[in-house]
This record gives sequence, structure tokens and C-alpha cells, in this order.
Amino acid sequence: MTEVVLAFLSVTGALVGVMLGSLLNARMQRASWEHQESTMSIRDRRATYAAFVAACREWRATVLGPEVAILPASSVSRQPHADGGQARVQVVRYRAEIGLIAHTTATLQAAAALMLAVGRLSEARAGHEVGEVPEPFIEACRDAEREFNRVARAELRSPEIHLRTPTGLPPEAGPEGAREAPPRPS
Repeated sequence: MTEVVLAFLSVTGALVGVMLGSLLNARMQRASWEHQESTMSIRDRRATYAAFVAACREWRATVLGPEVAILPASSVSRQPHADGGQARVQVVRYRAEIGLIAHTTATLQAAAALMLAVGRLSEARAGHEVGEVPEPFIEACRDAEREFNRVARAELRSPEIHLRTPTGLPPEAGPEGAREAPPRPS
């Protein structure tokens, strides 16, 4: 009888061991798959967010350029505005994609704010010559871009960094701090 009990316990022990091993393996595979999916999602969202910011910058450069057409109105705005052309089409495309992939409402709102800031710049450009668009419109675009980057970085769990960068050259030194020009070669 003892031999039967020992045989039963050894078979049962082996089966329990196989079942536990199988459960642990399945759990580890699921955790690995979830981590891989999360990593891919972050990478894809990061690429889309970066493309959106780049497209907004291109749209901004297009409307501030000398060759831009001024439209009396269009599906973009009922007001006269500078035509953003293909750059604006890309912004709309990426904004729609952000609407599908963003994980926070703040990201969606920041993307919309950036798109609206460049749209307002486009409208302002219609009333001004090249290089004469008031600085507040350009600064609003920079601020909206900085806010989008801040919100997107938070969503992607990237470390917080200082996003304010200089947008101009430092002021020149006065006569007492002026440097001598290097001598010209003869």
C-alpha cells in the first residue's frame, strides 16, 4: 500500500509541478507581451507627435515665407489667410492621428491649441508683409509648441526637461564691452 501511495504522490507532484511551471511561464509571457506592446505604443506615439510638431513648423514657415498665396477664404478659415498648402494638410492628418492614438485629453487639447495658433498666424500673415507679422502671433506658436511637447512628454513618461530655448541672439555688447575685430589678412 505504501508503494501505491508513493507512486500516486510522485505522479501528482510531477503533474502539479508541470501545471505550476506552465502557469508561471504563461504569466511571464503575458507580462513580456504587455511590455513589448507598451514599448511599441510609446515609440509609435512619439513618432507621430514628432511628425506633428515638424509639420506645424513647416506650416508656420510656409505662411511666413515670401512666396505664400493669400486666400480670401477657404475651408481653413473664413478670414483672409496665408495658404499653408501641403504643410497644413500634413498638420490636419497628424492631428487626426493624434485623436486616435493619444492616451490623455491634455495631449489632444495641446495638439488642437498648437494647430489653432498656427492657423491664427496664417490669418495674421494675410494682413502683413513678409517679416512684419507681429511677434505675439509667432510667440503664441512657440508657446503652444512648447506646451504640446511638455504634455506629450508627460504622456509618454519621458523625464521632464526645461523646454524654453533662446529664440534670438544675445544682445551685442556696448562700446566698452565690444571686442576688436580680428585683423584682415593682407
